[in-house]
Amino acid sequence: MIAQFIFDKLIGNNQPNSIFTKFLKLFRQRILSGGDPIVKYSYKGKILDIHLSHDFPFIMKEYPQYSQNLGWVVKKLYHKYNDLKVIDVGANIGDSAILIKDIADIQILCIEGNPKFLGLLKSNTKNLNEVSIADCFVGEESSKVEAISGLGSAHLKETSEGAIEVKTMHRVLEENLVFKNAKLLKIDTDGFDNKIIRASKSFLEESKASVFFEYDPYFLGMQNEKGYDIYDFFVSLGYTKFLIFDNIGDFLISLDNNSKEQFMELHAYFNKGGKKYMDIFVIHQTDRDIV
Repeated sequence: MIAQFIFDKLIGNNQPNSIFTKFLKLFRQRILSGGDPIVKYSYKGKILDIHLSHDFPFIMKEYPQYSQNLGWVVKKLYHKYNDLKVIDVGANIGDSAILIKDIADIQILCIEGNPKFLGLLKSNTKNLNEVSIADCFVGEESSKVEAISGLGSAHLKETSEGAIEVKTMHRVLEENLVFKNAKLLKIDTDGFDNKIIRASKSFLEESKASVFFEYDPYFLGMQNEKGYDIYDFFVSLGYTKFLIFDNIGDFLISLDNNSKEQFMELHAYFNKGGKKYMDIFVIHQTDRDIV
C-alpha cells in the first residue's frame, strides 16, 4: 500500500528537483532496503505488475521515446509480413510483448529465465493472445546458471548448482516449432546478446530474420567479448543494413555492409561503463526494401 503510494507519486510528480520528490526517492530506497514489493504500472493501456526497484517506469517518464523504436521495427516488418512472428529473448516483465501487441496482434515467443521476472512476465501477458513463454536462458551450449538481479535487469553466473537452465536456440525452437520461421529476433540480455546471436546462427541462416538487439560495449567486455566482431558475423550471413539507435530510442545513423570502421567508432563512443549503449536493427539483404 505504501509502496504503491510512493510509486504513484513519483510517476505523477513533474517537479524532479522539489524537496517532496527527493523525500519520495529516499522513501523508495528505504522500502527497497527491506524488500522489493510489487506495484501496479499503467503501460499501453495495460496494468502491469512490476517491482518497485524496476527502473523502466522512471526511464519512460523522463524519455517517452525509450524502447519505442521496437514498435517502429515491428510496424515495418508487419507491413511486409502479415504472418509476422517475433522471438523475444530477455522478455523481462513483458513490456516488449505489450508494446508489440499494441502494434499488431501477432505471435510472440517470450524467453525469460530469471525467476524474479518470470512470474511477472506470465501475469502481465496472460490476457494477451498467442503469447508463448519459454522459461529458460539462451546460450551457445546447455548449462545451469543462477541470476544476479539489478534494477530491472540481470546478470548470469554459471554454476553446477544453478537452478536455471540455459538452452541452445536450436532446442528452444524444437520445443516451439511454430517460431522456426519467425522474421524478427529481439534480444536484450545485458551483454549476452552477441553470444545469443552466434548461438542462433542456424536459425538466422534459414529464416533470414531481422535482428533487433542491445549493444553495450561495457557489458560485452564483461563477457570477454570484443563486441564489434558481431558486425562481421552478420555480414558473413548476408545482412547488409545496420540501423543504429541510441539508448533512449533516438535514431542515429544507418550503416551498410562495408562500414565496419564506422561501427568500431560507435563501439568506442558507447563504451561508457554501462551508461550508454546502442540498439541495433540488422536487416538481411532480402529485406532491404523495408527501410
